[in-house]
Amino acid sequence: MKQTDQKVVASPEERRRDFRLTPLIGIYLLCMLLTLSHLGEPYPFMGKIYTGDSSESLIFVDSVISLYLIVGILKRQRLTLWLLIAYNFLESASGISNLLLLPVQQIMTASGAMVPDYHYRINAFSVFVLFLLLNVFLYFNRDRFDNKSIYLW
Repeated sequence: MKQTDQKVVASPEERRRDFRLTPLIGIYLLCMLLTLSHLGEPYPFMGKIYTGDSSESLIFVDSVISLYLIVGILKRQRLTLWLLIAYNFLESASGISNLLLLPVQQIMTASGAMVPDYHYRINAFSVFVLFLLLNVFLYFNRDRFDNKSIYLW
């Protein structure tokens, strides 16, 4: 930042830095809200469908982790970058294991949705690709996460 005649002028690079991470906040906020919307329903995770209290516990933990990641993105915390990459790999592994280990009919019965088999498979694969692309985006924008503090304050 330069000071000229009592005005503070931000360089174009500093203005751009804040806006590159803004879509990430929206993506993880949407993921958190979608996860919370399934509270009380069966929850598929790592090739197994959880119901009842275990489902609610998994949804709660996933939502708290997502909230932490959102705040970490807002603070541009370097630790959050690596947690985001790990979270994306975990979600990708869970999606692929659900696709390979769980029969589609069992998932449709548990969720109560009548979705054709190929729609579910395309959706699961698209989510897998989305998380991998998010990891590529995070890796190439890792210099934007410049806060080296391990605390969010």
